[in-house]
Amino acid sequence: MSPFKLNSPCLVFAVLAAAAAYPAAAAGAEPPPALAVLNIELIGDTGGPQFAAEHDARLKMESDRLRQELRDSGLYRVLDLTPALPLISRLAAQQAHLHDCNGCDLEVGKALGASQVLVTWVDRVSGLILSLTYEIHDVASGQIVGRKSYDFRGDNDAAWTHAIRYMVRDLKEASATPSGK
Repeated sequence: MSPFKLNSPCLVFAVLAAAAAYPAAAAGAEPPPALAVLNIELIGDTGGPQFAAEHDARLKMESDRLRQELRDSGLYRVLDLTPALPLISRLAAQQAHLHDCNGCDLEVGKALGASQVLVTWVDRVSGLILSLTYEIHDVASGQIVGRKSYDFRGDNDAAWTHAIRYMVRDLKEASATPSGK
């Protein structure tokens, strides 16, 4: 027989603690959408080949940061891209940019079982003027369900990180409003 009685304060506390830790489950809410987050792309004036290694490293670092920030936000269930890497590589070899490939990103979403795909790119006008843009595509319909751009200053790690964090915070704030806007 269990050492706890059914009305035991320990049992009540454990149930309340579990409900607080998982409010969506406790409230019967639907789980967050499964999101495939493609790597951030760089377009525009890239500054020349002398910046290629720096940009490649920054794109990887900030793509990983974006996935982690979105995971931590609780807005999405961010999917691992590893099973789709051969497909992503093939598509990247055929297209200049996956964010502008007439829906090829949806193939990645379908391969991963995602409900949505996030494509993000930075348009570098100069070393000082940049903009971060995202689009969220619904895999089933192919429609854009979210899109926004953020201007930022400085082609450096700190500025890119700030832009990514601001984007995720803005997405979270938008999801908290009744209209989502």
